[in-house]
Amino acid sequence: MSDKATRQMEQDLVRILNEEYSFYQSLYILLDRQRDLIKYDRDEHLLDLFAEIERCHLRIKESERKVAEIKERAPSVFQTATLTPEVKKLVNCITTLIKKNMTLVSENEGYVKDRHERIRKELEELRNSDKILQYLRQADASPQFVDGTQ
Repeated sequence: MSDKATRQMEQDLVRILNEEYSFYQSLYILLDRQRDLIKYDRDEHLLDLFAEIERCHLRIKESERKVAEIKERAPSVFQTATLTPEVKKLVNCITTLIKKNMTLVSENEGYVKDRHERIRKELEELRNSDKILQYLRQADASPQFVDGTQ
């Protein structure tokens, strides 16, 4: 019975891990697309992409829940099933993809921080520009009525 239970657990793990592998591949493509949008100032689709990545966060939590449920069913069988070559291979592939995804996220954060800093500096320059000061001086040139009469 133990061998049959281990084999069933292995099959469940392989099925779930294949789904997770596919998910993390999709996430990598999504993050790569996000990087291009940020890097090349294409803001029109950026909000949709951020919403999609937010859905991915929820999907990651669901993945963690699935694996935890399988592990809780039979911890010792789960441990034995994780030692099989196919499960190990899938776990290594997923781990590699997660590392690549984390690298992309770091790059994206760097681009966003640089962009934020650039925009902040540009706004500061605008605030101090001569055009704005001239406009403010022209606005003061209009007649002021101190006593309320015209």
